[in-house]
Amino acid sequence: MKKYRLIVTTGLVIVSALVFVYQRSGESPALGGPPPAVAEVSAQHSARWHHKSLFKRLRGVAVVVHGLNLKPERMTSLIRLLNRAGIEAVNVSLYGHGDNYLPGGNPEEARLESFRSVTYALWSSEVYEAYRKAHLLAKRKKVPVFFIGYSLGGLLGCELIVSRTDVRFDRMVLLAPALKIQLQPYLLKVLLPFPDYVLDSLSPIAYRANKGTPMSGYKALFAALERFEKNLNARLNLPTVVFLDPEDEFISYEDTQALIEEKQLDRWTLRAVQKTLPVAVSHAHHLLIDEAVLGKAAWTPMGEALVRHLLSPAQRLLNRP
Repeated sequence: MKKYRLIVTTGLVIVSALVFVYQRSGESPALGGPPPAVAEVSAQHSARWHHKSLFKRLRGVAVVVHGLNLKPERMTSLIRLLNRAGIEAVNVSLYGHGDNYLPGGNPEEARLESFRSVTYALWSSEVYEAYRKAHLLAKRKKVPVFFIGYSLGGLLGCELIVSRTDVRFDRMVLLAPALKIQLQPYLLKVLLPFPDYVLDSLSPIAYRANKGTPMSGYKALFAALERFEKNLNARLNLPTVVFLDPEDEFISYEDTQALIEEKQLDRWTLRAVQKTLPVAVSHAHHLLIDEAVLGKAAWTPMGEALVRHLLSPAQRLLNRP
């Protein structure tokens, strides 16, 4: 094990040096925001409202953010749980996913082409705009604002909290958040100088937003992670439940647990998710957003715990003056 870690660490040092040279050569996010055409598309297609059950009392407003190269509509099973509990939800479609792409010719090719030009700054601004919409409704109705994020989505939400003092969620639910990535995925950094290069995905085809993930997507993810680690502060310590499979291929359960302990996030709870055997064999452990990939025995209690956490009577309404 020590020998393995030494090899990986050496590889990461080399990768870091290459990436440093690459970044110094002028590759940095463009100033002044995205091109007007991209900004217009993002404004129209980066968020979609899902309304609570008609006869349910409004009990909160949630921002929901999907993972890297995941179809935004695949978050619908989680959103249904929220709506049935009386929670309005705004489902974010990050640029390069869903309908949030520059049109042109074949939709699949156009979406992937947009994905190739994505940046951390653009994705962060899309999550922020969704928060502003949710906060406005919550303030008007005097209800709490929640955040639900899966993988990359969880990271973007946490990064927003520690980087912007005007962003305040009352409670969070994070599903396999990309806060502590396994060592192996870091080796992808060696490919960052090639943003157009597309890697295949482990997710089932029905869950993929695109046929693969361009390196520009991973570059944006690593940029978000770097900012999160740099700006991490006590504002992140709000009532949060983290659902994570100990066998997750991309996110380290042990390191996530250590992060919670070391940063004294005593209002966070880490809950292990155990997939049922037939499902665990056919789907990646990282994917845990609906019954189809978790199995009913795991999905039902997770959904109940998720809603129970959000609607806990002990919640404090931080967003109201």
